[in-house]
Amino acid sequence: MNAPRTRRLSFRSRLALVITLVFVAAGAALLAVQYFVVQGLFDSASRITLSSCDLVTAPVGDAAAGASGSTGCTSLGNAAVTAPGAFAPTGSLEATPALAAYPVLAATGAVIQQTRFLSDEVVGGLLGWSVAILAAFAILAAAIAFWLARRSLGRIGEVTATARDISERDLGRRLDLPGPDDEIKELGDTIDGMLDRLQSAFAAQDRFVANASHELRTPLTTTRTALEIPLAHGDVPAELVPAIRTALRATRQSERLIAALLSLSRGRIDADGFEPADLEPLVATELAELAGAAAARRIAPTTELVPVVVHGDAVLLARAARNLLDNAIRHNVDGGHVHVRLTSDGLEVENGGEELDPETVALLAEPFHRGAGSRVSEGMGLGLAIVESIAAAHGGELRLTARPGGGLIATLRLPRPGATAS
Repeated sequence: MNAPRTRRLSFRSRLALVITLVFVAAGAALLAVQYFVVQGLFDSASRITLSSCDLVTAPVGDAAAGASGSTGCTSLGNAAVTAPGAFAPTGSLEATPALAAYPVLAATGAVIQQTRFLSDEVVGGLLGWSVAILAAFAILAAAIAFWLARRSLGRIGEVTATARDISERDLGRRLDLPGPDDEIKELGDTIDGMLDRLQSAFAAQDRFVANASHELRTPLTTTRTALEIPLAHGDVPAELVPAIRTALRATRQSERLIAALLSLSRGRIDADGFEPADLEPLVATELAELAGAAAARRIAPTTELVPVVVHGDAVLLARAARNLLDNAIRHNVDGGHVHVRLTSDGLEVENGGEELDPETVALLAEPFHRGAGSRVSEGMGLGLAIVESIAAAHGGELRLTARPGGGLIATLRLPRPGATAS
């Protein structure tokens, strides 16, 4: 059992997420730098204020201390600032009676205290507001990133949808992407150029197959006629009759192969030429033409035919029906079972035969594959491949399933007029 596949984020979501993360990282770095710069500026202001206290050399009215040139201002100021409870938050002198005799120094210490207090308040508030603002702008950046990603990749989505819809049946379609002349339009133009080359290649292939089929069919017809006429008139020596009959069988086989290849090539046709076609008379006609082959194998097909109108090419649909019926008769047992049924979905042909495993059934529609256990040497292995090609040309499908008890159930599903092919 395969492990469940983990669903990955879409490219659009990953792009928006990357843009958001880059914005958050850049914003966080900018706010961090701003925080440390502001903190450094406050620390610098505090040091300048503290160093200016050195100008105070003595307390007021103490001439002896002034004469001695005391520099205790700095140390006292530092003590005033750093000692617990030295100043109230407002730096009032009443809170520090020990420094009342030093009014200038006390005022300086109060300034330092206020500077440190304001620094802590401003830097702390700046940090909190910075985090809040960063979170708000991160949400805004995520919304903008998703909008930009959707707008930028929307045109790529149009290219993907159109390219997915284009198939070998409508290679004439082009993206013809509008908008500015940017990388996305260049991608669309490149795909259009590739479609031009593919259309030319398919057209050349179809012309080659058609021309080769015509050129090969003419000499084969001439050869077959040249062999049949003397054989019918008895002009061929008896010892050469087996060789002539073998040559005739090979010629007929070659003609059928050429016709099959031509039909396979015609499977890529323009759906604009399709018209409503009733499957009932088409299937009835093909059954009548194959009645002799069925009788030779002692097979009596049973039918459930009702009028079923589909949208398509009547010639190709008749060919698909004939191939399914011929396959059911050829790859069967003598006296085997064949049941033909028309439903609202299309044509279903059920036949008996050997047991088929799913691997073999999956390969039956491959060109030139006749099944590992097939004892039919006259087939070319193109019948079901042609049916599958015709079904695809009509927007339908060919479904093959093994029949319980042996044999095959082939279902040709075709869209009804006005219905959208699945």
